[in-house]
Amino acid sequence: MIVQQTARFRLVLASSEEGERIVETVRQYAEAFNAVALMGWKARRLNDVELHHLTYYPLRKRLDLPSQLVISARKKATEALESVKALAKRGRAVSCPKTLKPSIRFDARSYRLDWKTGTVWLTLIGGRIEASVRRDRHSAQFWGLKTASAELVRGKKSWFLHVVVEREVPDAKPTGKIIGIDRGICRPAVTSAGKYYGNRRWRDHEERLLSLKRMLQAKGTRSAARHLDRIDDRLARFRRDCDHVLSKALVGSCEPGDTLVFEDLTGIRDRARARGPTNRRRLHAWSFARLGALVEYKAALRGVLVARIDPRDTSRRCPECGHIEARNRVSQSRFRCVQCGFSRNSDLVASWNIRDRHEGLWSPVSKEPGRVNGPNAGGLEQPLASPGL
Repeated sequence: MIVQQTARFRLVLASSEEGERIVETVRQYAEAFNAVALMGWKARRLNDVELHHLTYYPLRKRLDLPSQLVISARKKATEALESVKALAKRGRAVSCPKTLKPSIRFDARSYRLDWKTGTVWLTLIGGRIEASVRRDRHSAQFWGLKTASAELVRGKKSWFLHVVVEREVPDAKPTGKIIGIDRGICRPAVTSAGKYYGNRRWRDHEERLLSLKRMLQAKGTRSAARHLDRIDDRLARFRRDCDHVLSKALVGSCEPGDTLVFEDLTGIRDRARARGPTNRRRLHAWSFARLGALVEYKAALRGVLVARIDPRDTSRRCPECGHIEARNRVSQSRFRCVQCGFSRNSDLVASWNIRDRHEGLWSPVSKEPGRVNGPNAGGLEQPLASPGL
């Protein structure tokens, strides 16, 4: 089994002239991306081959981009158009994709990384450049692995190369142990084994940073704007670190061959109700997709299996009698069945239902059809079972 990971390397350029060539390449790459996206939007074309015939030669004539980067920009534009189409199907208002400072995608024909010398060759306007990649404690674990594609990304002060590397791991043998996981905003994760993951301090720290952001935005000075950029970066790093800690804890609690079962939350922001500005902000800042991606690759490296199920009614079904009704969910953290009186923490009940649905122990058809359950965005209350991490 092949597992893909992304290694992030800081580029060390030999001269400022190379930096200027990168900037110009990015500008023309954005122009190619926007031209393909506009053509596909107006002509209602999403087929990659059709867009190639419509745009390749005009772009090659108009721009100085190497042919492989024109192809790369077209592929990224096609992916953006497909994403817009998916959003439109979910009822979202959409517009033609457009970018000003994109990341440049390289493939085996447009870049080469030499692990022995720590050197990378990139195809840009005016030919190839040779740069060094800085090896640090984090990127050292990927040194020497097989490389796939790469993305050139602009940081605050430097250029970074995000290299997709491939690692071969043995196939997992299922043990038959199933663990359901309910994800939420109030409690990041609750498992059917009765463990509560997350930390109250995470939310308190995030609220302090957001309060500071509001103060800086109200001030409106140039100094406040610079400070606001630093706070944004700090908040993004903090959220990403929390997801790494959480995903590592979830996978580490399993043995090789166990199965982690999640709800498929695609489009949850379009379907879930969030009352009040605070809950709406929490909903749109909820990084459930990133957490799922981190769990998947960490699980693959450890030999843990990952599955997804339909999320309908997982917080409405009584695990005791099977009765499904919206009134069963009394509050954010309280579940009480209106039929049999069974009562427990709602997140824990949801994790049991996620596990049972994966095992085929109950029907996905609700007795009371309704919207997909919203995330847990309410206040943090004490769980009825003993918390874990």
